Amino acid sequence: MTQKNLLLIEDDLILGESLVQRFELEGIKVIWLRRLAEAQLQIDSPWGAIISDVRLPDGLATEWYAQLPSACRQLPWYFLTGYGSVNDAVGALQAGAREYLTKPFDTEKLVSAVMEVLSSHLEVATTVLGISPAMRRVEELVHKLSKQKTSVLVSGESGVGKEVVAQMIHNLDLRSKKGAFVAVNCAAVPESMMEAEFFGYEKGAFTGSHRAHKGFVERADGGTLFLDEVGDLPASMQAKLLRVLQERCFFRLGSERTTHSDFRIIAATNRDLYADMLAGKFREDLFYRLAVIRIEIPPLRDRPEDIRWLTELILQQITAEQGTPIAMSEVFLRDVMARTWRGNVRELRAYLEHAVVMSDSGILDQPMTDRGPAQPGNGSATTLPGALPFLHAVVAEAERGHIRKALGHCDGSLGKTADALGISRKTLWEKMKRLEIST
Repeated sequence: MTQKNLLLIEDDLILGESLVQRFELEGIKVIWLRRLAEAQLQIDSPWGAIISDVRLPDGLATEWYAQLPSACRQLPWYFLTGYGSVNDAVGALQAGAREYLTKPFDTEKLVSAVMEVLSSHLEVATTVLGISPAMRRVEELVHKLSKQKTSVLVSGESGVGKEVVAQMIHNLDLRSKKGAFVAVNCAAVPESMMEAEFFGYEKGAFTGSHRAHKGFVERADGGTLFLDEVGDLPASMQAKLLRVLQERCFFRLGSERTTHSDFRIIAATNRDLYADMLAGKFREDLFYRLAVIRIEIPPLRDRPEDIRWLTELILQQITAEQGTPIAMSEVFLRDVMARTWRGNVRELRAYLEHAVVMSDSGILDQPMTDRGPAQPGNGSATTLPGALPFLHAVVAEAERGHIRKALGHCDGSLGKTADALGISRKTLWEKMKRLEIST
């Protein structure tokens, strides 16, 4: 799901350009029009908010607004005018406008108000799985599935983010907000305790059951039951799970009363579950119950675009947790990009956390080995040339050169450059200011 756009209708070229640049720094895509006739052709698009000057070359926007269908007027509208009057303001607000601002106005207050309105869209838009075409396709499918209650089977190697995908489907499903996301590692539940853990039990059902206990299935009522490593379920549990999926009811151990639970099920596996089914190791009827929709997450080594993006994202998260800035050199990044990451995202995160702990300067400028910073001759994929000093200036110069090169490839377009680097426009802008890079 992409973020809804902001429509700006403004014939003042200076003000219009200023507002476009300001909102784009916040990561908002702005469609800027200068006439009501142009806006009329695009008003039915799914805008997140609309900002409009009142007096435009071909009419008054407030009069046009009053004649629009109710659905259009219910969008967040912000009117701007240099000829404000009480009557105009009252009329626009009564018709449904969010605000009526007289020029000159406080731009930051307007930006803050609009960003608050768009916050729900921003939350979804920034929750991305990756920037590679493969992960973009996965994300598109996730958004489609969030609107349905279809069973989903997520497959892929360990560490690729199968639970992240399942959690995202749950979070985007407005119907599941009233229920919990219950994650179960099927391989970690002892077979002798499986029925009790999945379906719960009554007090006194067996020795040691001193109180009633809700199982995974009951706790997922109204939400999502996520079964990780579902291929490790024993045959007896596969049959019981199939019955629950068919009837949406079960018995707690020690109870004769039926308990109902309405949930979405998402299963995950790093095995070839279809091959297991053909070999008779997994029930065919359960497989097709779980795999109504299948999502295959490719390994990290097959999507190199995501390696750089994830590296920067993880380092930003570590920076936020520690409260101190962390920088990396191109030497360090090249080494990260060259590795195979057989443990995928999980291994990458562990590697970066280790590198940060081992760095004394807050600058990651050397490749790491299992024993610490790489030294010449220790088998590292990339060694540090010469006696590169531990200076912020070295990292800054490398970053400056990389951004300038990217700007050149993208003809100076900030949007395209940010996309190519795998960062937001705001982050790119801040880096350019800090590094004194002009377009």
